[in-house]
Amino acid sequence: MNILHVNTAGALVGGVEGYIADVSATLHQAGHSSFLIHFSSNDSPGLMPDMRYAPLPEWPAPPVEATRIIDQVIATFHPDVAYLHAVYHPALISWIAERLPTVAYVHGPYPVCPGSAQYLRNSQRVCGHKAGLVCFVNAQTEHCCWGRSPLVHRHLLRRVRFFSEAYRQVGAVLVGSRFMQQLMLQGGIPPERLAILPPVLIQEPLPPLTFSADSRTILFAGRLTPEKGLRSLLQALATIQMDWRLVVAGEGEEGKPCQDLAARLGVAHKVDFVGWLDHSEMEAQLQDCACVAIPSLWPEPYGRVGPEAFVHGRPAVAFAVGGIPDWLEDGRSGYLVPPRDTAKLADSLRTLLASPELRRQMGQHARVTAMVAWDAHAHVDRLSSVFARVQDRENYATSRDKLSTAL
Repeated sequence: MNILHVNTAGALVGGVEGYIADVSATLHQAGHSSFLIHFSSNDSPGLMPDMRYAPLPEWPAPPVEATRIIDQVIATFHPDVAYLHAVYHPALISWIAERLPTVAYVHGPYPVCPGSAQYLRNSQRVCGHKAGLVCFVNAQTEHCCWGRSPLVHRHLLRRVRFFSEAYRQVGAVLVGSRFMQQLMLQGGIPPERLAILPPVLIQEPLPPLTFSADSRTILFAGRLTPEKGLRSLLQALATIQMDWRLVVAGEGEEGKPCQDLAARLGVAHKVDFVGWLDHSEMEAQLQDCACVAIPSLWPEPYGRVGPEAFVHGRPAVAFAVGGIPDWLEDGRSGYLVPPRDTAKLADSLRTLLASPELRRQMGQHARVTAMVAWDAHAHVDRLSSVFARVQDRENYATSRDKLSTAL
């Protein structure tokens, strides 16, 4: 089967692209071919060997050049199915769905939330509202929708409506968690076209399972932005009166403010800001740490750092937001903490640091979870079944249309 992937970025810039790289590699092992259309012009090195850049304007400008290039790729690559990822242009989604059997993986809340995060930034709470007039109020009071211009907010609300129409045209919509499933149902996606498929693929051989009873290192990995909750983690750790070390892997606007906060809290000597790490460097940190902390304030659609830690037999402590409760079993593979509860976050981390045997048991359970829940070949088997169903539906619709024309 030939699969045409479509995504904004063509390089490894985040979790979406990590998924594309993993799934295309596993599809190749299963005998399938992949080609990537991407809309970012400076993406090198690329996610897969066969890919092409197509310029895409901001919606609602017509995607004229992008459709011309995609038509050329269709003529030469002959895709059996299109697999859409982070595509922020509803008209292009509709255009592709009219030409090919199409599956869309929705990796985040952007199709149903004009602020793209389902998160109220000022009050640091998950937003429970459906997109509508309330968004104009929240945009002003919560700063959750790209500034304070009502014209911008009106534009983004219109885009949400067009997203809903576009995704109803694709053959199947995949999401990673129950949280994302509920959001897409609220956005009008028919339940019979919606399915959960976790966006994590684990291949054997697994890394060696190591364990250090003496480790007191906590790993935080992710973008350094306010919604990732690093400030909450620093405030929690500052109350722990025992030996600990925090490694912060990532870059972003919160880097300097969080370094300043660590100094004010008197813990700067215990916190290492190591910047962005490549794959091998991250593997080394996961092997060295006692556990990972995921203090996200916004509703993570699924999360990637926690599952990566599970592969290495490391438990996780996380705020119970978004899709995280789908994979983190409280008390078995780590601890789920009520959102923004820094006291409980500190208690959970203190418990793990103080008990090497508990960490070992939780890490073993986490490793088994990873092997069972995120097997790469099982993922591709399920995905291939979705592709086949979409193709059958498309063939049925085409045959029906031809029959109607003939009659």
